[in-house]
Amino acid sequence: MKEIHKVIAIVIQDDKLFMVRKKGKDIWTGLGGKPEGNETEEQTLVREIQEEIHCDSKVLKKLGDFKAPAVFDDAIVKLSAYVVKLIGDIKLDDPELAEGKFIPKNYKELGIKLPISIEGQIIPWLIKNKYLDW
Repeated sequence: MKEIHKVIAIVIQDDKLFMVRKKGKDIWTGLGGKPEGNETEEQTLVREIQEEIHCDSKVLKKLGDFKAPAVFDDAIVKLSAYVVKLIGDIKLDDPELAEGKFIPKNYKELGIKLPISIEGQIIPWLIKNKYLDW
């Protein structure tokens, strides 16, 4: 099975996690995307965040690589997750994105669906390592 490499930003503010939803999709994902050319993972994040929400960013720490079945493809996705601090105000006008927001602990009650990789691996890691108090 093919593997897709994506780099995602873990942005936490007030014990909430910033997520985005692409147009026509009902599953929310993290900011980020696939590396282009010889980009490093950090360069990919900075570019994607600028393209998606027009914010500068500071990459603080790599959390690790998480693998799970891809949500939108018949493949395995390898998510390289980084804690990122956004600089500036979020301006959501990317034509691919329907919405973006900081989601709280009770996101399931709000009808927000997350990919297996984020819900089953990344969020538990964030809780275990005291990034989220969920």
